Amino acid sequence: MEIAKITSKGQVTIPKAIRRKMAVGAGDRLAFEVDSDGALHAFPIRNAETPLRGLLSEHATGEPIDSERIDEGIRRRTVERFSRR
Repeated sequence: MEIAKITSKGQVTIPKAIRRKMAVGAGDRLAFEVDSDGALHAFPIRNAETPLRGLLSEHATGEPIDSERIDEGIRRRTVERFSRR
């Protein structure tokens, strides 16, 4: 188990061993999810330019949708797409 400290700005340095296992480095992006037990999961986003493009297209109905539903849909699909199950 690796331990990291949260700074006053809410920043955390991901320990080197974890960065190696995740194959991430400076400039890479991560998606985060907190499950119902409060556990934090981080998923590397491999293509930072297009990771969310088309995520919700299969659900398009042509009806207006509020931003909360959009955010929830993006969160759910990001976890589905980038989780390593």
